[in-house]
Amino acid sequence: MGLFKRKESWERTFRLRSHQSSGRIILSGLFWLWGVVGLLFNDGTLFGLTGSIGVGTSALLAATALIWIGGMVLFGIGALLAHSDFDGERPIGEDNGDVRVTR
Repeated sequence: MGLFKRKESWERTFRLRSHQSSGRIILSGLFWLWGVVGLLFNDGTLFGLTGSIGVGTSALLAATALIWIGGMVLFGIGALLAHSDFDGERPIGEDNGDVRVTR
């Protein structure tokens, strides 16, 4: 009968290592590069405007901002979803590896 079984004990893992793939590193780098360069480009375009601003200029600014935000989302989600491999190590018990020969 399984009703009165002893409570299971859990093993603790002391070390949990994360091995990141090269794709995640590349996508993270593209995320930061796209973000900084795009922000500087959009700011330079916005602050460089002089005179009256028409519909065409507003449409251009909206399109470049939309492309910039789309790239940030694409590279950000790609970096988050890239494969990460986790490796756990169990602690060795006190009596493991002991050789005791008795008669």
